[in-house]
Amino acid sequence: MAVLKAVHYINQFYAGLGGEAMADIGLHILEEKKGPAIGLEKLWNGEMEVVKIIVCGDNFINNDDNFLNIIPDIKEIINQEKPDVFIAGPAFNAGRYGVACAKLCDYVRKELGIPSVTAMWHENPAVDMYVKDNYIVSTSETAVGMTKSLPMLAKLSLKLAKKESVGPSRFEGYLRTGHRYNEYHEKTGAERVVDLLLNKLNNKPYKTEIPLRGFETVTPASKATALKDATIALVTTGGLVPMGNPDKIKQAFAVTYGKYDIEGVDSLNKGIYESIHGGYDTTFATNDPHRLIPLDEMRMLEKEGLIGGIYKYFFSTCGVGTNIESSKDMGRRIAADLKNAGVSAAILTST
Repeated sequence: MAVLKAVHYINQFYAGLGGEAMADIGLHILEEKKGPAIGLEKLWNGEMEVVKIIVCGDNFINNDDNFLNIIPDIKEIINQEKPDVFIAGPAFNAGRYGVACAKLCDYVRKELGIPSVTAMWHENPAVDMYVKDNYIVSTSETAVGMTKSLPMLAKLSLKLAKKESVGPSRFEGYLRTGHRYNEYHEKTGAERVVDLLLNKLNNKPYKTEIPLRGFETVTPASKATALKDATIALVTTGGLVPMGNPDKIKQAFAVTYGKYDIEGVDSLNKGIYESIHGGYDTTFATNDPHRLIPLDEMRMLEKEGLIGGIYKYFFSTCGVGTNIESSKDMGRRIAADLKNAGVSAAILTST
């Protein structure tokens, strides 16, 4: 029996070519198995092998012009190898990597007719962009959970390669696409809902067939009035810090923030500050820190008397992959600091 074939896409980091400093590298094709491909092949037990590794830097492939330029090369590789399945990632909660994985899977499936699958954390921004028409296996938030995340990706990719029927997301491990299909069941809907209710009443495990996503209601802050007397604070989740990141704020999954003195400072000059955010191309923000902390414009408003003043510190953290509870904790502490200082309002910028 012939061994099935897979083509696998990974970024520069998992290919061993480097981290953020190599995020602009172009298309590379590898024959040697790298990163997750090694783990996937072990899980396939000889039924399938990775025949080609496609690699791009995260910044490079997320540039639309670059993506269009490499599409002919991607098509040529797929046509040459004739894989049974195309796999990308896992990307976990890496935003740029996730978008690249999902975008490539979407292209290969739609345009080249090859079954495709990727994998990432359910809050990765690529999920909302591509999950409707693509298989995206749910993973842990970070690569620490690689060994726990690969088995489901391996199982679904092998099933796709064999052209077997793919079942509901709750059984196959992919994130819900929003599509619903009729199927036969040994019990009627009335019987199933009674079973579910009895399990719930008796504190037994149960799972609804129609899960509803819940959203936390957050009361908006009161409108800032009397701006001529107001002290305004500047806050960013864009990762702006003094050069060298003295507070060692994490590039992603941050749990701390920085507080930096801007009293008597009229502008944030290039070379004094940098963005260390791990979820976007920070080149422009590092070249002009005012993209994240608009101190120059705020000073003009202050001089014109349109606002009372600017708080003498700005606050900064990295808002990529940040745990909800960590976000709330940092927000409460920043808010308490601002209230104690008599700040009237804050401007919060992101990426």
